[in-house]
Amino acid sequence: MKKFVALIGLAVSAAVCAHAAAVPTIYTSQQAANGQAVFTQNCASCHGSDLQGGVGPMLIGQDFAAASANNTIGKIFTFLSTQMPEGNGGSLTHTQYEDAMAYILSKNGYPAGTAKLDYAKAKASTIPLISQVK
Repeated sequence: MKKFVALIGLAVSAAVCAHAAAVPTIYTSQQAANGQAVFTQNCASCHGSDLQGGVGPMLIGQDFAAASANNTIGKIFTFLSTQMPEGNGGSLTHTQYEDAMAYILSKNGYPAGTAKLDYAKAKASTIPLISQVK
């Protein structure tokens, strides 16, 4: 019985580790902090200060990035960097778009890491965008 309980514990632990490993770290905490200011200045009037939406759609949670939507970071980043802000798409600097995306990722449960989110790599990214916020 002790061996069975130990095996169950190992299986649960492995599943938790596998789930945690599935969420990549692709931006820095500094980018997310800078991104909050970019978002507040350029995005919050439509998407809400808490990303819950308003005139524009929400940018947080399963309604934004469910697994079934098959979104990738590249797809969302490309839209963000070419179409936003509404009516003035592509008007921000590459760094501002990187930081805004880092902020959105942070609010959707993607942890910060040591590698910076890079404009060209973000546009080409095939990493699935699945909100970790339920």
